[in-house]
Amino acid sequence: MLVRNGWAFIDGQFQQADVRVENGRVAEVGALAPKPGEQTRDAQGLYVLPGFVDIHIHAFGGADCMRGEADVRRMSEGLLETGVAAFVPTTMSAYEQETYDALCGIQAVMDAPPARGAAVLGAHMEAPFLALTHKGAQLGECLVPPSMEAYDGMVRGLGCVRMMTLAPELSGALAVIEQLKARGVITCAAHTAAKAADIHAAADAGLTQITHLFNAQTPLHHREPGVPGAGLADDRIIVQVIADGIHLHPDILRIAAKCKGAQGVALISDSMEAAGLPDGEYDLGGQAVFVKGGAARLGNGVLAGSTLVMHQAVRNMIKLANIAPETVIPMATSTPADSIGARGFGRIEPGAAGVLALMDADWQFAGVVA
Repeated sequence: MLVRNGWAFIDGQFQQADVRVENGRVAEVGALAPKPGEQTRDAQGLYVLPGFVDIHIHAFGGADCMRGEADVRRMSEGLLETGVAAFVPTTMSAYEQETYDALCGIQAVMDAPPARGAAVLGAHMEAPFLALTHKGAQLGECLVPPSMEAYDGMVRGLGCVRMMTLAPELSGALAVIEQLKARGVITCAAHTAAKAADIHAAADAGLTQITHLFNAQTPLHHREPGVPGAGLADDRIIVQVIADGIHLHPDILRIAAKCKGAQGVALISDSMEAAGLPDGEYDLGGQAVFVKGGAARLGNGVLAGSTLVMHQAVRNMIKLANIAPETVIPMATSTPADSIGARGFGRIEPGAAGVLALMDADWQFAGVVA
């Protein structure tokens, strides 16, 4: 496939360049002529972006990764059609056996990917080492104190875990962060009552991200910066942002971008199963979730993930928060990919994943090449 005449995002800027995709990889970039019999896509007037990388997503299109392999496959296939090149299925609070079963499903799709789908880069465990006081839509009865014994009881030797979100102020959390780092697992803070000092101490131990900045964590205060303040100030930390216009005010999106820049913000969907579907009643971990106007809430009004897809997050950052596209695009592509060491994703360059997201001049999604 040759994508011609578009404005491709290459090396941090837009260039009028053609992109050839062969055997699932970017083969060439530049002023290219079609090969005999080669399929072409005219991208005149379109932006050609690397496929998006979503490192925090629970569910999509009625499929939830907690339900096992078949649902993870459906997520993979559906997300590709929204321009997502790769994702990290994210588990939520559940009992030990349920968590293990979910991880087995994720591992199975990693080991035998669908013929056409977004790549599964591993699992993101958002639980069970969370603070009950900031549990949000997590199930409080399934939360446990941080320990490697509890972690190993859920994982049981599986190699799929790539990320874990925990509350770093809990007893035992710093030791878990250190040991997970030694195993190559990225740790993030959220669902936490941590103070700023706790976040900096966690970064000393190896923590590198804040999950859904400002949500399910202590607030920013001028005498106690809390989780957001520490995350925005500490250069070792990347902040994950839900740019749906519901979780965060546009000014907060701008503040995050100004503080951290293109390499310090990772756009995430944090989506639940209603993403890509109409308003209505859905499920999250056995809890009824009511979606109205795109906002997903439990019956008590607590936000329960989002219905966001990544191309909408990109548009919102550009149009709603008025942030330059050159700053925004890495936040949805190279920054999340690099943050978990996912080589070959997030850039348009020879050898990279051959998934290209197309967006029009108004930053509306215009299709995918894969």
